[in-house]
Amino acid sequence: MIIYNKEWLHNKQVAEQVQTDMREGSITPEEFAKIRAAYAFYFYLPRLVIRVGLFILTLIILLFSGGLLSLFAAEARIIDTPAYPMVLGVICYVVLEHLVKNNRYLHSGPDNALLYVSATLFGGGFIWTISKMNLTFAEASICAAFICMMCVYLTVRFADVITALAACISFFAFVYFTYGKVGSVGLATMPFMIMVAAGGLFYLMNRLGKDIRNINYENCIDFAKIISLITLYAAGNYFVVNRLNNMLNNLDDSHTTIPLGFIFWIWTMLVPVLYVLIGIRKKSSMFLRLGLLAAVAAVATFRNYYHLMPIEVALTLAGAILLAASYTVIQYLKKRPNGITYAEPEVHSNFDKLNIEGLIVGQATSHLPNAQNHPTERFGGGSGGGGGSSGDF
Repeated sequence: MIIYNKEWLHNKQVAEQVQTDMREGSITPEEFAKIRAAYAFYFYLPRLVIRVGLFILTLIILLFSGGLLSLFAAEARIIDTPAYPMVLGVICYVVLEHLVKNNRYLHSGPDNALLYVSATLFGGGFIWTISKMNLTFAEASICAAFICMMCVYLTVRFADVITALAACISFFAFVYFTYGKVGSVGLATMPFMIMVAAGGLFYLMNRLGKDIRNINYENCIDFAKIISLITLYAAGNYFVVNRLNNMLNNLDDSHTTIPLGFIFWIWTMLVPVLYVLIGIRKKSSMFLRLGLLAAVAAVATFRNYYHLMPIEVALTLAGAILLAASYTVIQYLKKRPNGITYAEPEVHSNFDKLNIEGLIVGQATSHLPNAQNHPTERFGGGSGGGGGSSGDF
């Protein structure tokens, strides 16, 4: 169960919504102040810069505290055992629970640092314990399963995005290591198994996201869906499958053919189009952005294996195709009610605030030499005298 006060979390969501309404002009600042007073919450929510500073400061304190405890533990000869980092992890977790409950932290910096350090120490101690047992057959699967369950618990308890991402990654690692033990059949069909796992995880997260009871985990669910969609595409991308096949069969990168390669080429080229179409149909920025990124990956994959034309011609042709596709989509959306608008949203996400064009231009021109300084005075050096009868010019 989540550790934070649910009433405060609800009031915080209401306050954020009415703040958006105030920016849109739906309510007045006076009405917003009254609603904010009626739905009060008392979490400690410093600004981003302060959160980062508190996070770093907490890490430094934990580092020095752990070093001091290690000096005392070295005398007792327990520092070389897997139990020692696990004990430190439990101590950090106890402190985390105490601070969150008593200091009203909500992803404020110190609680994030304690959460990640406690998970790292306890998970690292468990992996150390399993590695000393020499369980060569199931060692990786057991470690991945434990990390997944631990991160799921921490996500449910603290609604943290990083632990949610770690849970997803460890889940796919568990599927990979477990299915790989099936034998040659498992290795040959590994991409399809990862696709099934990614699709199943996305379906589960989509169902959980529709349940109003999981509203406090909205960000965690969204990031889990993103990881699922990325993994779903990457599992069938020809380049990824080819490199994975070479790694599992101890082949070098000169081997560029794989069994059933045409299936993976179709997947590589078709999935980005499907993502974009789903994004347009459902008005989902997540699918649109992932579709565009997958399209870039598809083009890079094709270019890695086939060089049909010079890069200049390929870029020009690709630009022309994109312009035509953009024009077609715009004309299509104009004829549909409740479509996608050009209007700027009232609330921007962190991704929307990035000046992508500026970053690209800055990166592209960073290697250019600096402009040379030219003299500002273009004339001079001459002298004259004697009413022009003599002198130099």
